[in-house]
Amino acid sequence: MRQQKEYRLLHEGITMAEMYYIRVDANDNIGIGHMMRCLSIAKALRGHRVESTFFVADRTSAAMAAEAGFGYVILNTDYDRLDLEADRLVQRMQEKGADNLLVDSYYVTAEYLRKIRQIANVTYIDDIDRFIYPCDTLINYNIYADQLRYPERYKEAGLNTRFALGTSYMPLRDEYKDLKKVPHEGFRILVTTGATDQYNVIGHVLDAFRRTGIDRKAQILAIVGRYNHNRAQLEEQFGGNSAVKLIGPQESLSPLIAQCDAAMTAGGTTVYELCAGGIPAVMLTIADNQMRAAKTFSAKGIIPYAGDVRTDMDGTTQRIAQQIRTYMDQPDTAAAYSSKERTVVDGQGAERIAQLLLKTIK
Repeated sequence: MRQQKEYRLLHEGITMAEMYYIRVDANDNIGIGHMMRCLSIAKALRGHRVESTFFVADRTSAAMAAEAGFGYVILNTDYDRLDLEADRLVQRMQEKGADNLLVDSYYVTAEYLRKIRQIANVTYIDDIDRFIYPCDTLINYNIYADQLRYPERYKEAGLNTRFALGTSYMPLRDEYKDLKKVPHEGFRILVTTGATDQYNVIGHVLDAFRRTGIDRKAQILAIVGRYNHNRAQLEEQFGGNSAVKLIGPQESLSPLIAQCDAAMTAGGTTVYELCAGGIPAVMLTIADNQMRAAKTFSAKGIIPYAGDVRTDMDGTTQRIAQQIRTYMDQPDTAAAYSSKERTVVDGQGAERIAQLLLKTIK
């Protein structure tokens, strides 16, 4: 097996540690979901005395890795043109002696992955199933992963890819392993669209809550994400409403999830975090890659799907308000959804992925 040793300063002394490498980005266009799940995996690896270095396109992504205490290599490339990056990445990997790489990007191409596989064992995180990904291990933690016939299709393509499929591989952070509800007065609603909100979904949802009188019966906690450019407009519209609290970017949603009674969310990692907390929710979609998960959660009766704001903003936000009112007015219904959500994830996904990755370096 290919191996590399690096000396790194850990705790109070110098300790020999294995090194794992991760290729991922985060910015105001793609959000921070990819980076956050990779950071969860990196922290799980650290628990096994394996450090991680992040290959990133630019300083925006590097900042997140650095904030979490991990090393990085800036490639000075375009995050959405990975086909032009492959040779540079291979060169940097060879300089570092990097022979294992976890890749998490929607912008990979088959040729990109093939080039990396010539020098490294490649693991890819997939949740869009765009094509057959030539990789050694493929991870899809989504609730619909078993619908995609990965083993049969990849075998037909002549690949011996290993698979880690389903929600047991959802790489949540440690605080979601046993998230308990915090007792509080009144009814609290969490509103989040992730790090970005190009359609000002939060503004439209808060307006729907105001029109239907929800803001007169509940407290609304709306998260204005790291790359949300609508904060000034939201403060102008809702800053005078005592029921609405606009909250800045959060290092973790777990404290808010623990103290809320219902939630509205776009698709993505947040959906699984809400499930871990058992908070009755309603979903909307703002991107194509969220559709399959939203429809599967809804079909399984776990989280209702309200619609896609890109094609029906008014109808979607109205259905969100109606579902939230159902949770407020029907405690038994809310409790039933909460119980179903808690069966989805157990918070051990990052550790399971770390165990998979460890096998590629030992």
